[in-house]
Amino acid sequence: MRMFFPITCPARLPWLLIAQNRILREYKKPSSNMKSLNFQSVVSQFFEYESTVVVRWPLPFIIIPPLLTVSIVTLTVTNFHLNVTNDTLQVFLPDDMRSLRDLKELIHLFPPRDAQRDTYSIFGTKFVYTVIEDEQPEGNILSSSGIQRMARLHKFVMGLETRQGDNVATNCLRNRDDEACTMHPIAFALEDSTPEFAIQFLLRYPNLKFGDFVVDNAMVFGGVEVVPKSQDIEGNSPIRSSKAVRMTYILEASESTERWIDLFLTTIPRYKESNSTVLWSSSKSLAKEMERNGELLIPWMPWTSLVLVVFCMFACSSFHVVKSQPFIGFFAMFNATMATIASTSLLIYIQYPFLPLVFIMPFLVVSIGTDNMFLMLKSWRMTKKSANEERRYICALTESAASLFLTSLTDGLSFAIGSISDFHAVRVFCTYCAMAILFMFLFQVTFFNAVMSLCCRREVAGKHPVFCCYDTVPSNETKILKPNSDTHSDIASIVAKYLYRILNPWPSRIVVFCIFLLYLFTSIHYAIGLPLGLDLKLLAPDDSYVSRELEAQEKLFADYGGFCFALVRSENISFRDPMIRRDLIKLYHDLGGSEYASPAEFWLEPLEKKHRGRKYSESNFSDELHTFLAKEPNLKFRNDIRFTMTGRIEAIKMMFRVRKLGKDNDSPRAEYMRRIMETSQFSGFVYDTSFLLVDQQMTTVYNVIIDVVSAILTMLSICVLMVPRPVSAMCIAFAILSVNIGVIGALAATNTRLDIISMITIVMSVGFSVDYVTHTTFHFVIQRDNRLEKCLLVMTEPILQSALSTAIGVSLLSFVHSYIVRTFVNTVFFVVGLGILHGLIFLPVLLDTIVPHSEYMIAYEPHQEEEENNHYEDLYGL
Repeated sequence: MRMFFPITCPARLPWLLIAQNRILREYKKPSSNMKSLNFQSVVSQFFEYESTVVVRWPLPFIIIPPLLTVSIVTLTVTNFHLNVTNDTLQVFLPDDMRSLRDLKELIHLFPPRDAQRDTYSIFGTKFVYTVIEDEQPEGNILSSSGIQRMARLHKFVMGLETRQGDNVATNCLRNRDDEACTMHPIAFALEDSTPEFAIQFLLRYPNLKFGDFVVDNAMVFGGVEVVPKSQDIEGNSPIRSSKAVRMTYILEASESTERWIDLFLTTIPRYKESNSTVLWSSSKSLAKEMERNGELLIPWMPWTSLVLVVFCMFACSSFHVVKSQPFIGFFAMFNATMATIASTSLLIYIQYPFLPLVFIMPFLVVSIGTDNMFLMLKSWRMTKKSANEERRYICALTESAASLFLTSLTDGLSFAIGSISDFHAVRVFCTYCAMAILFMFLFQVTFFNAVMSLCCRREVAGKHPVFCCYDTVPSNETKILKPNSDTHSDIASIVAKYLYRILNPWPSRIVVFCIFLLYLFTSIHYAIGLPLGLDLKLLAPDDSYVSRELEAQEKLFADYGGFCFALVRSENISFRDPMIRRDLIKLYHDLGGSEYASPAEFWLEPLEKKHRGRKYSESNFSDELHTFLAKEPNLKFRNDIRFTMTGRIEAIKMMFRVRKLGKDNDSPRAEYMRRIMETSQFSGFVYDTSFLLVDQQMTTVYNVIIDVVSAILTMLSICVLMVPRPVSAMCIAFAILSVNIGVIGALAATNTRLDIISMITIVMSVGFSVDYVTHTTFHFVIQRDNRLEKCLLVMTEPILQSALSTAIGVSLLSFVHSYIVRTFVNTVFFVVGLGILHGLIFLPVLLDTIVPHSEYMIAYEPHQEEEENNHYEDLYGL
């Protein structure tokens, strides 16, 4: 062996070439190992040579990774800039879907000019609004005292002023410079010295009409009771009482507006009114509250690190002083932390997008990193003591190399599949996770291997595990222990033997099979009922004012919402034909003829009332239309007609009032209005902001299915390479699918919705589940006899340790009151629990029942200079 690694050879050796030469050399030798010349053997041989380099020259591998991390962090800090998007809703939407295409065409043909009518411009509009609700059971905010409370709140908002002199009056939206602020008339009434008297003239619902002048009250008054007998011909009634009033302040897009909104959001929480609940929101509230999800995680990072360090150091320790390896536990955490910092800094440095969601990533990655440490330490403790301790460590690392590679590859690929998702948020989060896992694997096979080799040398030399310069003095307790005893191994072996005794009899296997069927049936039952779609309230922390305001909006302002729109392409339409105009008006009333939407405004209707059924020439209709649009009540319709450069009408716009707000009615509304438009003779589409969530819901389901199937097939392909046995591979695939069905069912049982947050966690669970089932299968098929018992004895300890470390890594996050964080924590717990259940009970029983004894695989054994066989220490009496 030493002929391959001369003293003068640098640390960076051509490992792949050496591995290839070794494979060719092994191929020429008639060896039993040739029976196992598969992907697992190639990986193991490669890491045998790589570990040889690390063991013989550990110092460069200890120095270079930390220096690389410090260099990347330094570059990032000196040129620090977070590439954060301000489009809060759009990061949770797919890159391309029907409603997004419709929105882009609508904005292109009809650029928003009136913020009150063109409500499809919400992604660029700046606004704040307040809601004041009477707390009394039968309260009426329109009582004399209620109106006084409304007036005080309005004056408080109008009086807010930044140090630069910015206020509502200087930043409000105006149609022209000489006009007053664009606000509801009730705002001007509240500024009157006697607002109780001024407001009485405005109290009709949903609209107030003065001749041709219409005041929209549907979005202002909430929880309304009307006087039904006084309803006019257009359906407007006097307001008897109102539970709440919403005041909206539309602002110009400018830096001064941003400063004033920040002041508003900082000040308004301190405002109180007796017998009233004051709610508020703004154009930037949802984005800021989503960022607070990440801020809530930051205080838990040091505590989680401390708990994991203590756990890992304890798990690596033993009553046998020399065999205790607390520093291995510490440096495992250090390695995972270093990888997380380096990967995140690199992505920030290259200006890759960043989202607050990324703050969850370190908790997952650090938990994954500690799992590999348990496998490596287990392999070291199982190797037999020999005269050549360098070869002993190389053998130990080689035995665990395939498992380490498989764990990192499957976890990394599961996130890599998510990193090509159609959803921006999924793509960003999974890219950060995949990059962190890549760095962690590279640091694991270099930095951590070098550190571990030094710790193992310390053990061989009999030095103290903490004070490494001192020899260990055997205590009385240590002397009475068996030479090969290890407390953790003893406990694990006891658990494994009990499991074997329980699972081995055929009656027990039948019971296990029945329990599995019950589990599978229950999981499928809950998974089918998994709620679909993104709920905006859940994107903010549980105690967020945004969540409370959205909840109040669904409760108080559910009767009437904003506007939705129909666009008709009219390049081939002749408006001078009265039949065409009649069909367009009929389409307008059909679209607004359901319980989900009602007609609002369509310029052709008042025009046709004046000249019903008249047939125009092309020039006469154009003249009549321009005359109609020039009059004051009809000026608002100018942005509802799109003219070409030649004067022809290219497209027209219809407006409808959304009815029955709420996520349960969004999908029926979209389905009804789209069906009406598609079955009409006109080319066009219908758009509402809620359609974005409806299409996102369907796209999410499609993407989850595609990503999960792709991930499972990818994981299965890798597992087949590692365990090239057909029946065993089928068992692996079945176990992976079973774990993920269980995870989806458990998420549904905890009222988790199928949105992009759960989409990330479901894809993540595919990679996590592979770790449990593949290692169990591999250690089963390499046994010749007593396969169930030996598999359980080998796998019980690492599975329980890795599951416990993963659960501990995210357990503290269960105290974070956030749906996003809670979904990740629940998913990890479910994967860990179901992984243990499958890895130690369901899968071993299945393998021992259906896998034939002829399906056997010889595991790769490292090359031995002094001992060719039996390099394992028989910890379990096998």
